[in-house]
Amino acid sequence: SCSEKMFSEEMQFNEMLLTQPKEWMKVDVPHDWLIYNTQELYEDSIGWYRKEFEYQKNDKLWMVEFEAVYMDATIYLNGKKIEEWKYGYSTFSIDLTEYLTEGTNELKVCVVHVSPNSRWYSGAGIYRNVWLIQKMRTHIVENGVYITLVSMGQDWNVEIDTQVCLGEN
Repeated sequence: SCSEKMFSEEMQFNEMLLTQPKEWMKVDVPHDWLIYNTQELYEDSIGWYRKEFEYQKNDKLWMVEFEAVYMDATIYLNGKKIEEWKYGYSTFSIDLTEYLTEGTNELKVCVVHVSPNSRWYSGAGIYRNVWLIQKMRTHIVENGVYITLVSMGQDWNVEIDTQVCLGEN
């Protein structure tokens, strides 16, 4: 079985301008920190998000899924860098399992916004939902089902290929 939990509520956010941090404040994601100052929509800056959550060891994989983060994101768990994502318009998932510790864990996301970077206003931050997912170690890989139609004269054949993670460590 698989469970998904919205992970976007009550994250904390801190914007850094020229390495001078502001105070942490609670925000709900989706969040765009540039939109709050319409006079500086294209300023270079760094935003940090953080969220604590509880982990109790079990036999499942623990994943975090970001629907989109703009622009360059680096993800940390309990102070350890675990992933970088350099494309701000796509969904990405990270397996947290091997980095978790029993009890309270802290996920941090550093987002770097550098202008110019787009022909239009791109925003800056975690601007789509975030999900905390627990799934069985044996599972269908995310985006792992491929369907192809093959013409067989007047008939059609449907071919389905599926990638399965067998949960081997």
